[in-house]
Amino acid sequence: MRIIKNILLIIILLNSVSCYSQKTQKKFSINIPTIDQEASSIWRTIYDIEFFEKQGYEINLPDNKRIDSLIVKSKNGTFNNLDYSSIYELLKSEVFNNNDYQLAFKRVEEREQLINRIIQQIDSLKNIWNWDFKIFEAYTVVFTLYGSGGSYDPATGTVILFTTKEGNFKKYKDPSCTIIHEIVHIGIEESIVQQYNLPHSLKERIVDKIVFLLFRDLLPEYKVQNMGSSKIDEYLNERNDITNLNKILENYSQ
Repeated sequence: MRIIKNILLIIILLNSVSCYSQKTQKKFSINIPTIDQEASSIWRTIYDIEFFEKQGYEINLPDNKRIDSLIVKSKNGTFNNLDYSSIYELLKSEVFNNNDYQLAFKRVEEREQLINRIIQQIDSLKNIWNWDFKIFEAYTVVFTLYGSGGSYDPATGTVILFTTKEGNFKKYKDPSCTIIHEIVHIGIEESIVQQYNLPHSLKERIVDKIVFLLFRDLLPEYKVQNMGSSKIDEYLNERNDITNLNKILENYSQ
């Protein structure tokens, strides 16, 4: 049975490559953020500052006394929606510059074909999985100079990708690694994460395992983060295991 499933998986992967070569439709767009979007990114980061620190994430925020005071407010429990306008005005008057994102835009654009190819493969593979992977007709990648390495909006199919003014990315030189990681987050959010009420560390582990098992050949730089229990690795160790991810989590929770 496992041999048959392996053969089926190979056929689907080959078919997805063939389909990709026949289709020119883009599966994602790359966007320079607006001031509103960057202000929102900073606001969310400050709001969740204690979570990021507890999880050991390295975060970036503007080096500014106004931001420092808002971080203090967040830790004191007094930070709220009214502080958004202060962040917006800071960006508008002193910080925001469209040119800061141009190098990152170019580097993601260079990986466009690979990212589209992987999305096409996921779209084909999900048909043999015994659970629902949510996939969008198109994804939006929006840059940010602030926050952690990446985040996602499962309602809109938006990936927020951290970069620097020099066009660098956190953890990986290849931005494809983070973009695909966040797309998998979006795909499993409803049917897996919410369904089984997964803690953050386990959620990250499962996403890493899915990306690594499926695309380690296409994303050789990708690695599984050293976070959370590795116990799930006993159940999620081969590509075919992804087919029954829901059953794996039922067994894992027992």
